[in-house]
Amino acid sequence: MERRRMKDDIQRSFLTNAIVIISAILCVYLLSLLFLFNVSIVRPSQATNERVAKEVEAEFAHYKEGMARLVADEQIRAFLRGEGKSGEVNQLLYDFRNAQTFQSDFVLLDSEEEIVATSLYEGQKEQLQQSPVLREQMQQAEEHPFTGEYVNKRAFNAGQGGAYVFAAAVEEGEERTGYLLFLLEHTLPSASEQIVFVTDSFYNAVFYSHTFGIGALGKLTIPTDGFLVQYDGNPFYVTKTEVAGQPIQVITLTSVKTYQLLLLYGLLAMVVSSFVMLAVVWLVTPKILKKTLEPFDALVARISSKNNHLHFQQTDHVFAEVQTIYEEYTNKVHEIQALVDKNEEILEKKRLSEIKHLEAKFNPHFLYNVLEMIKYETLANPESAAEMIVKTAKLMRYNAHFGDTTVLLEEDIAYLRDYFALQKMRYGKRLDYTIAIEPELGRARVPKLLLQPLIENAIKHNIDGIRCLNVDVSAYWENGVLTFVVEDNGLGITPGKMAKIKAIMAGERKEAAHTGLKNTHQMIQLLYGQRYGIDIASAPEKGEGTTVRMHIPYEG
Repeated sequence: MERRRMKDDIQRSFLTNAIVIISAILCVYLLSLLFLFNVSIVRPSQATNERVAKEVEAEFAHYKEGMARLVADEQIRAFLRGEGKSGEVNQLLYDFRNAQTFQSDFVLLDSEEEIVATSLYEGQKEQLQQSPVLREQMQQAEEHPFTGEYVNKRAFNAGQGGAYVFAAAVEEGEERTGYLLFLLEHTLPSASEQIVFVTDSFYNAVFYSHTFGIGALGKLTIPTDGFLVQYDGNPFYVTKTEVAGQPIQVITLTSVKTYQLLLLYGLLAMVVSSFVMLAVVWLVTPKILKKTLEPFDALVARISSKNNHLHFQQTDHVFAEVQTIYEEYTNKVHEIQALVDKNEEILEKKRLSEIKHLEAKFNPHFLYNVLEMIKYETLANPESAAEMIVKTAKLMRYNAHFGDTTVLLEEDIAYLRDYFALQKMRYGKRLDYTIAIEPELGRARVPKLLLQPLIENAIKHNIDGIRCLNVDVSAYWENGVLTFVVEDNGLGITPGKMAKIKAIMAGERKEAAHTGLKNTHQMIQLLYGQRYGIDIASAPEKGEGTTVRMHIPYEG
């Protein structure tokens, strides 16, 4: 671990805190600018767009509904048949036009495509009559009962800019008797910071509040992709809204030059202030620390110097506080070291005592069960009992040596095979077993009598409740952990009984049952730590018996 000086750490802490404060101020400044930008630019732009979009949508709907009524009006139909009066028709069309918010000019044509009524001047009327725009609109009206699209007014010499034309056919039965057109021209209200455009899908400017950004052909030349755009050296915030039901969009450009300057100069001021603050901290902090930490530096020098006891005795000028701290420090270090040594000795003695206590429990428990078997076999089959006595003597020689806590796994497996043989002699066909442990694992060191209590429990709690008990023993090694698996096809363990067994193993309950499991589990944890031990799984409702897994570290 890197060793650092407290003075350097404090100085670094001063600088870090200064940077944090500067960063916090900068963040607050940027957030306030963002909030101000949202309140004064984004929201007003969105509000303008929504308002204009609703106005366009409503006005287009009025024209559509009104023109549907007009082309069905009997006065207009009679006039086109040559029966009505032009004054009444003109008055009807003027009244409709004047009632609309969006300004427009109307044109009524007969079946011969001649203009019979219009609000255009005589010169505009002649130019429109000769313009291909008129013919195009009538062709569209023949295909659709109502059409609307952008037209450039230069196409019929009506001046600069564009207009939006609504066209509808006048029909009687299946006969088309004329056409009605409305050319909409509307100037949007202007604001000092906002420029509003209403364009079609091809960015042809239909209505607008300013001619800024509109080309000679009536197209909007300002790029509108993205939220911020640059045009003619000025930055603008762009808001776009589609008009419902129409191939029309509303575009609002809001100048953000003031905010650009505010952001630029504000950041510049923040950077300059930050450098000044950091420079002050860098120059002033060492002087403050030198004065403040002088007594502490003296103490550190005395503690870290060689022969410090002698140094303290020979020094005439020693701060009383430093001398007191040094003496208390030395005394406490000696006391703590003595306590640590004593606790380690006590803990080691306790651990060895518990291990020997558990080892002593295994031997009487095992011998008691073996003698019980010999007693029954002596009455039933003397020859088998004699063989059992021989095997028991062999096992007891292995079992009676308390010198080593751990043995080679191959030795414990040999003992386990003799133990199974004794049980097999007693139960015959009612008991079957397999030991599937790879030979290379035989050189691992394990606690003595490791698996015998698990097998004893499997036989004891299942042999009388099943026709043929199978006990399978296996082991595998993975990631430095040696795992033994003891499986049986017995009765299984109910959830309630499982909870009771786990409580006994954890030391939460004290009962005579399952002593072997508890002792083995405690032995493993005393030897290797809390992460190792025994896990039990059982599913009696599925008829799968019980599986016991034992985990210990692999020691070759």
